[in-house]
Amino acid sequence: MNAQPFFHGETITKSSPLKNNLPAYQENVVKAWLSNQTSRSGLVLCPFGSSPQVALEAARAGFRVVMPVHNPILHFLLNSLAQPPSREQLNSALSKLGSSYKGKERLKPLILSLYETDCPQCGGKTSASSFLWSRATQEPVSKTCRCTQCGEKTEGAVTADDLIKAREFQMNSPTHARALTRVAAPDDPIRFQVENALRSYPPRSVYALFTAINKVTGFNLNPEESIHLETLMLHAFYRTSQPDHLSKLDSGAESEEEEFFREENVWYAFEEALDIWCEESPVIPVTTWPDLPPESGGVVVYPGRIRELIPQLKNSNIHSVVMVFPKPNPYFWALSALWTGWLWGQEAAAPLRSILSIKNFDWSWMTRAIQTTLLEIKEILPPETFCFGLLPGLEIHSLISGVSAASSAGFHLENLAVEPDHRLGQTSWFNKDIDSDQSNSISNRENIRIAGVNLLKRNGEPKHTLSLYAAGMAALAEKGFIESGDMPPDPDRYFPQLIKDFEENIAYRQGFLHFPKIDKWWHQELSLSPVPQSDLVEKLVVEQLVKTKTSLPEVDIFQHIFSSFPGSSIPLQGLIKACLNSYAEKDPDHSSLWKLKSTEKPSLRLRDLEEIEEIFTTIGAQLGFQVTKNPSKGNIIHLIWKKENKDQYSFCIAASGLLSKILFAVENNAEKKWMILPGSRAELINYKMQHNPPLAGIIHKDWELIKYRHIRRLADQGGLTEENFLERLNLDPFRSDSPQLPLI
Repeated sequence: MNAQPFFHGETITKSSPLKNNLPAYQENVVKAWLSNQTSRSGLVLCPFGSSPQVALEAARAGFRVVMPVHNPILHFLLNSLAQPPSREQLNSALSKLGSSYKGKERLKPLILSLYETDCPQCGGKTSASSFLWSRATQEPVSKTCRCTQCGEKTEGAVTADDLIKAREFQMNSPTHARALTRVAAPDDPIRFQVENALRSYPPRSVYALFTAINKVTGFNLNPEESIHLETLMLHAFYRTSQPDHLSKLDSGAESEEEEFFREENVWYAFEEALDIWCEESPVIPVTTWPDLPPESGGVVVYPGRIRELIPQLKNSNIHSVVMVFPKPNPYFWALSALWTGWLWGQEAAAPLRSILSIKNFDWSWMTRAIQTTLLEIKEILPPETFCFGLLPGLEIHSLISGVSAASSAGFHLENLAVEPDHRLGQTSWFNKDIDSDQSNSISNRENIRIAGVNLLKRNGEPKHTLSLYAAGMAALAEKGFIESGDMPPDPDRYFPQLIKDFEENIAYRQGFLHFPKIDKWWHQELSLSPVPQSDLVEKLVVEQLVKTKTSLPEVDIFQHIFSSFPGSSIPLQGLIKACLNSYAEKDPDHSSLWKLKSTEKPSLRLRDLEEIEEIFTTIGAQLGFQVTKNPSKGNIIHLIWKKENKDQYSFCIAASGLLSKILFAVENNAEKKWMILPGSRAELINYKMQHNPPLAGIIHKDWELIKYRHIRRLADQGGLTEENFLERLNLDPFRSDSPQLPLI
């Protein structure tokens, strides 16, 4: 297997359309992978159609993307993201909607009046932003207001009038009946799915939404105006739904987190769409298959299923395949059917019937769907086409599903890398058939154990569950993990067996030690490395910062680190950030740039080491100790205070956070031992110890950590005696880099 780097992406922090219903997305990942390809000619195939953002990123990078989109809501979203509406256009649509009449009252004040309440701050009448409901009592218990009179945003308990107003709206009302019938007829077999989806909305929300829908469907609008009003409506559908409630209804379970749900003000959801859906970005051409977009880049949509598109792609020049591996998400599909019917009627929602009729929409079903699709795609791909697979929102089931499905479909795994901090996985595949090692007699279970132990041995410290599972899946894919002999293999058999194999072999009875708070593993037969991965990361970060005279882009720093640790060994992003915070500071003019702190220059740190050495040498002599300097490796100064020819106190003075280096590089038999380190290493060292419990156990048992500044303070204040030295030495615990001084 050829290990390739994990591509660093930029997480989108701002809200975006339908964000919680879409695969997690990081910018520039697909662009970086595509830029490594040798040719730009031909089509980029996105076969699963689940991520409009990924398709558009490839198009912006200058590629022509073909993507089947079976879901009308995703099709609408793709068009909107490719040609986002302006704020003026959406505001005009909102004004038209708000100024329309229901009876003798305008729509905006009518909908706002549905949530009218007393402001908890000033007591004036205003429209609540939201109400928090108890699932147990099915009544609101508190409210949030942004008062139109006093201007304050406040929270408070509901009043008797609030309860009366909420009880005016009930399930099974005529409005609910219209909401159902707009999606599916009363005798339609999928009607129960639509009913469940509708129950994810509070009754008052359904009334407000359909009051608006009735006006929109009655307008005489041109196509562009219709799209803008549909954008407002779709955002309100999304913001006012309670998908966790739908999940609870389907599963029959209720967790503590689901004790309450929030009812949002529908009109404020309309207004919020202006901030969420309006973007100032270049327009991306979107065409309908078979009309291809221009050579400069764009997206061609096939409005149907991938299996219907595949035969038509047989003679197409496919450049590469970019897969966003899907998850079983019946809640979004049910809501999509509801929203589609509400916007465009029963006929528009009909394509979703087959999805809604699936009874066992689980991981085995999802694995089969991925495998079947990739088996068909493989037949029409040119030889040795490269494929890139993204596993967003990574979890154990999605990792095993995506990798096993693609591998069993005949694709050869080139690389598998996971980043547990952001729950992201990246895979590279080749459609060239490569025979697995049929002479290998090692079982899947043994392969899983060996891969896990080898990963821990290479890194020299505990690794996350996802990293161990990724190492196991990579090993199984390389060996040909399907043992059933079926062609094609049956996911109903191999998927649950793989889950069981991992659970029973990355386990305590196989020698693995689990640290549940950080979800990391170690193995009882391994010893900690003197050069663990976290220390290597720290050294690489410092080397980058020192050799660069100007500021470094954060993306370049991360990519350099990821490129140094390909495959399942990539370090956590939290570790890299901790290293940067310890040694560097952000450029005041550019928050995405880092530069070495002035205090971290190597020449200054060497001077610090000499100063702290001199202080300990002087204090030791003053207190009657014989001070000797022991040999040590690297830039570590090791001082021993002896009395009566016995090593009593040991002081290891270092400028870095390489704790393992101190432990393994210094022979130490003193009764008490200290590491003396810069205070700016506190966050980094605490991070390392938190994520490496075996190392933390050794440190806590045998060592104390002290900051440079505290040693300087002791020297300046004087008054040290052999009796008070230990007490005063430990007054400034090494937990943070806070400038607050302890009392001495």
